Amino acid sequence: MEFFKKEYPDTGDVAVDVTYVSFGDRLRAIRKEKGMSQDEFAKLLGTSKQVLSRYEIGQRIPKITQVQEYAKRLNVSADYLMGDSAEEAAFNSLCPKDHPPFYKIFLDVMDQMGLDIPGVAQVSGLTDRQVRTIIIRQMKDAPLPIALQLSDALGVPLEVWTGDQRYQPADISVEARQVARAYDKAGQKEKAMVRIALDLPPMTGGGAP
Repeated sequence: MEFFKKEYPDTGDVAVDVTYVSFGDRLRAIRKEKGMSQDEFAKLLGTSKQVLSRYEIGQRIPKITQVQEYAKRLNVSADYLMGDSAEEAAFNSLCPKDHPPFYKIFLDVMDQMGLDIPGVAQVSGLTDRQVRTIIIRQMKDAPLPIALQLSDALGVPLEVWTGDQRYQPADISVEARQVARAYDKAGQKEKAMVRIALDLPPMTGGGAP
């Protein structure tokens, strides 16, 4: 939990009450989402009802090759199927139980920003496949690394992705934010040329405007 406390010092002891989602919990949740019985779900996975039952109650741990096979059959990532990391569990603990699902929040932000899937991929640094996965698989919660990346790239508070805060469009456009980020990463020569083009004062000796 040290990572979480360092990144979010104002959350107090939230990590103390963190609940982890295990491999068995994840399997059971996916099965219920699909409305399948243990018999039906076991056939989908290519295993027996007895083995599935032991997975769901935590009496059996799968081999990594089995996890990969199950993930392929369920069309999810192996990482997701294995359950929460410490960071993801801490992130999920911030989400109120009745918060809107992440993918709907994501679609709403996309709509208000006027971005399509390729546009989001371009400005956020996520791959086109990652963006489509969020939407197509109707992700209920955002994995913490993705939420942090989206918050940084799009200027959207983390609380928006958890459902604790409604998104309010910023005064600066996504394109302007992208240009500003590119400027920050540019070398001194490129920054000087940009400032000349914009008729801005030259940089000081330390490189600050």
